[in-house]
Amino acid sequence: MKKWKFGLVAGLMLLLPLALSTTTVAKAETTATTESTTKPAKKTTTKPKVKAKAKKHYLIVMGHGAGDPGARGNGTTEATFLRKNMLPQLRKYAKEVQNSTITFYNPKQNLVSDTLFHHKGSYKLNKKTTVIMFHLDAPAGHGGHVIIHKKHPTARDKRLAKVIKKYVGLNRAYNGFSYRTNLRNCNVLRKRGIDYSLVESGFITNKTDVHHLKKNMAKIAKADIEAITNEKIK
Repeated sequence: MKKWKFGLVAGLMLLLPLALSTTTVAKAETTATTESTTKPAKKTTTKPKVKAKAKKHYLIVMGHGAGDPGARGNGTTEATFLRKNMLPQLRKYAKEVQNSTITFYNPKQNLVSDTLFHHKGSYKLNKKTTVIMFHLDAPAGHGGHVIIHKKHPTARDKRLAKVIKKYVGLNRAYNGFSYRTNLRNCNVLRKRGIDYSLVESGFITNKTDVHHLKKNMAKIAKADIEAITNEKIK
């Protein structure tokens, strides 16, 4: 009887490792199956943000002012004519452009005197700003032209000259452009590396020029803004 019990116990002890190994294998297979059927997490890719292109900045300046009348003719002064007739129309169309930023120099001030006598004005402008100055010519003559700061006109200078030619006519003495290095305020801009154009829109002393300017001022202002920014206004 004892021998039988001993044999039974011994047999059970021999079967125990086999059962344990079978359970371990089953667990391992279950784990492996679970891992193989689990889908890997999706990789999320963040697209880099595209920076909006900075708009070109233009500063439009009406010549003279702040006690400086400029040239006189046909019952008005250069400073008054520019601010009364041209400035409102330029402001109107400056709001229509989409890809450029246009600001105006304070019409109650004078860029030249601010620069030369107070060391402000052109000395304080951002170097990335493009300055467009409007003037009227004198003492005698007909037509306008663009004063440029390089020996050859830029595409913008050429567009501005076309506007003058269409509505007023070009000054034959310059055929559209004059390269000047003797204008002190402009020299400050040049030395600071600031791009600019100075537009002589016509002669304030010439009745025909003044008549054409007044008659076509809205069209001239619209065309000037388009020429400056190279944008088409509807």
